[in-house]
This record gives sequence, C-alpha cells and structure tokens, in this order.
Amino acid sequence: MNHLKLFVLTYIVLMTSGYLCAQHAQAIDLSKALKVGDVFVPPAAVQQMRGDGKEINLKKLEDKVVILDFFDTFCGTCIQAMPGLQKLQNKLKNKLQIITVGWQDKATLEKFFDRNEFLKENKVNLPVIYADVYLKQRFPHQSVPHVVFLFKGKVQAVTGSKLINEENVLELFRNGKIDLPLKDDFGKGNLMGSEQQGMRLKGAVSLSGYQDGVPFESLRFQKDTVTGLQKTSFYNVSIYSAVMSAWAKIKKSDYIPRAERLVLEVKDPNRYKDISNIGNIWYSQHAISYERLDSIHRTDSAQAAVVLHDLHSFLGIRSYKAMKEIPCLILKPCPVKPHTGGTPSNGMVYEGSGAMAVMTDLSGLYPPVLDMVKSKDKITLGAYDNLEELNQQLGAYGIKAEVGSGELEVLVIEEINSK
Repeated sequence: MNHLKLFVLTYIVLMTSGYLCAQHAQAIDLSKALKVGDVFVPPAAVQQMRGDGKEINLKKLEDKVVILDFFDTFCGTCIQAMPGLQKLQNKLKNKLQIITVGWQDKATLEKFFDRNEFLKENKVNLPVIYADVYLKQRFPHQSVPHVVFLFKGKVQAVTGSKLINEENVLELFRNGKIDLPLKDDFGKGNLMGSEQQGMRLKGAVSLSGYQDGVPFESLRFQKDTVTGLQKTSFYNVSIYSAVMSAWAKIKKSDYIPRAERLVLEVKDPNRYKDISNIGNIWYSQHAISYERLDSIHRTDSAQAAVVLHDLHSFLGIRSYKAMKEIPCLILKPCPVKPHTGGTPSNGMVYEGSGAMAVMTDLSGLYPPVLDMVKSKDKITLGAYDNLEELNQQLGAYGIKAEVGSGELEVLVIEEINSK
C-alpha cells in the first residue's frame, strides 16, 4: 500500500530529526544576512496585524528584549508554542516584546487566525508582521520555527523556539548578552577542517560533540569532492539516533522504533536520548557529530556496520537487538464476529495485520503492537475512540486486540564499564 509506506517513511524521517519543521521553498540570498553581534537596522515600516493595535516600531523597542518568531500556517510546532509565548508576553510585558513574523499575505493569515479555535481558546493575540521580506533577508532560514533575540539594537541570538523562556529573557535583559545554541539552516559540518585539501589521505575518522550552527543531518553516505574518498557523516544527533540509524541500515525493521523498544543499560540515560524533550539546549550538551573518509566503497549495510563499530569503540558502549517481554497490545486470532456497523465506506485500508500494527503504533494510543495474527488479508477500519470500538471492527476479520505482555524486539545500548 503506497500511501501507507510513504506515511511510515515520513514518520521515521521526522522522528530522527527531533522536531517537525515547516518550509517555504524559495531562492535564499545570504548576502544581507546578519550574524550574532551585528547591529540590527529596523525596517522603516512593517505591515502588521493583530496585537494591541499599536504600530510596531522596532527602533523604539531597543530597551526591551525583542523576539522575532518566524512562522507559517503549516507549522504545527509554531502554532502549538503560541499560547506559551502569549503567557510569557503577558508576564514580562515591560521587558519583552514577542513579534510573530510570517511570509504569507494578510488575507491568508486573517483566515487562519479566524478559523483556529486552539488559538482563540488560549487567547493568543501576539502582533503579527505579514508578507515579510525585509526580516527574512536579514535572518534567512529554510525551516520554522526560527527565532531571533534582539536587544539594544543588536542581534543577540539566532536559535530555536524552545529557548524562548523567562529565564533567557531575563538573563539577556539584565546582562545585555546571552549565549544560546545557534540555528543556521545553511551551516555545513566539516569536522576534519580544510587541511585535508592537497593531502593524499587514505582514510580518516572523527567523532565530536555538538557543532554550533550546523543543521541536524542523519547518517549519510556520499563521495567527498575534495579527497575523492567515500564520506560517511552525521551531525548533531543523539547517541540513540546515531546507533538506531546505523542499525536501520544494517537490518531493516518492520516496526516503529518507539521509546518502549529502547533499553538503556547506562549510568545516565539522559546522555543518550532527550528523554525530557528539552530540545536545543539538550542537543548542545549531548549531541554528537561524525565523519569518516574511506578509500574502500562498501555497500550501505557494510558501511553502517563500520560506523556502528566506531561508535562502540569511541563511546565505550555496545548495542544489540534482543527479544524482551514488555507491555504491548497483542493482536490475536479469534472467531469471526460480523460487525453490526458493516465495513466503513471511507475507512483506512491496511494490507494485512502487519500494516495495521505499524499504523496503530504510530497513533501512540496503545503500547507497542505484537502481531500474532500475521494475516495478509486486507483490513478496513473506520474511526474508533477506544479498544472496545476497535475490537468491534476487528472481530469481522477474526482478530482481537488486548493489552498484555509479550516478547518484542528491542534495541539495547549498554556501557561496557558501567558495572
């Protein structure tokens, strides 16, 4: 089922990236881009809507911390954060001004805000600069949320949305400066530096921590244009994501790598995975970056095994797949029970119980699914709000879902010297 495969692939890509980004594709001119520490010259005027109705004059706001929050209407992460931004604005209104900045036109944004009940319920009414060109030129980006801190006429930080909080605003207001992880959508990783040019390298490998200003990039294989060697790299990922990505290349899994399928036999689990969902600050402290140059061209699976060996050696860990009994939603055969509601006319069609198990895992409503049916027959399911309603539909296919415990494959990461 093509649409199912596409959905699952999209989910896995988003899971490894850390957060969902919305993008507006267009040619980006970096010649006018400002850096942290540069003087910010405000536009003579802006097109604005919402807020308290007062005209936004960025020049007159130099004594306040000004936060430009670039967003668009397709960005769920941006919208979800807006109620928190409104509360912070209300609390620190004498020291702070948050301004949301959009590239879309006024009619599009008016329609969006008029129909968004979530923002209405949370009384979000931050000022919005619409149809922006000037600010996007000074702070170019490819993904949103994209956040700029301004104070005393200078660019103080270009970073991610999770760093908009009271602590950071007050630190900047009191000290006149702040050091936050840099978000640069155009940065490039280069752990080995330019000294490799002109050198006849046979191979090299480097593992480092967080690279400031370098966008997240998962495991990638390509040919290095400078040396002509095969380059394997990833930048600013968690140890867990790095290990998981290598294993995914070695042996493909037919399930979603949910948190329940990760076993960390380590002293500090937070070093391996952003368990508390902190975001940018966590990555600046714990993310790792990797480059390897090889004269030998291996298959992707063989090269991934080399990467995994490097990670094990450099980090003092080992990882492996194992079977473990964990809480799960078990799909079991049962006598066929015709569904009184019939087959949904507009339901979701799954190519067997395995595909249904994957999509149920994606919902996150239940523990990981253990498929003991292994049916290849098509299954059509309509909407359901609970397990009872799900089972009423599954009964027509001779399937019953119940919460229990069973053996599922897990990824184990353990420290060699932790015991």
